[in-house]
Amino acid sequence: MTIGQKRVGVYLRVSTSQKQTTLNQRMELEEVCKRNDWNIVEVYDETISGTKSIDDRKELKRMLKDASSGFFDMVVVFSVCRIARSMTHLVSVMTHLDELGCDIYSHQQGIRTDTSMGRMFFQLMGCLSECEMSIRKDRQMIGIKRAKSQGVKFGRKDVVDEDMELRIVELRHKGKSIRAIAKNVGISVGRVHKVVKEWEAIIQV
Repeated sequence: MTIGQKRVGVYLRVSTSQKQTTLNQRMELEEVCKRNDWNIVEVYDETISGTKSIDDRKELKRMLKDASSGFFDMVVVFSVCRIARSMTHLVSVMTHLDELGCDIYSHQQGIRTDTSMGRMFFQLMGCLSECEMSIRKDRQMIGIKRAKSQGVKFGRKDVVDEDMELRIVELRHKGKSIRAIAKNVGISVGRVHKVVKEWEAIIQV
């Protein structure tokens, strides 16, 4: 590696529900890195649905851990949809990388967050995600109130109040696992599972 050469981590992902391989992504991104004189220090190869939480995506989790240690300067992906399937999840991952001083290059969209246009795109995504979350929160609150007016009970009254129910639903929509939500709100895994199950069975958000 030459002095000043950009170190990159290549993140690859295909869904388990599709009979695909990451080989095509890898070959194309390796060529991109070669043209730009970027040094590939690690490849993170994952076969899992993008709707899964970070806790369930071992290679994404490993990539973020390496980013936190400064192992590379940029994450290279074939498309932003390889990172996440929702705007909220994507912005969450990109924000985390940004806070670590790590840039992102998305080949299909031609986005580089180490350029002024790329930064602008990143900021726009953050605004759109915040708007999306606000709208979803309002819809979730209306849904909870409507369900309660119809006699639906969410967990035990003395443990899970309306604010906690909303928090559980929000975290679930962000892709958090049941166990992670339970730890966040401070109640049992079984209680969180019950709230999520009752919500998903009645409310279509």
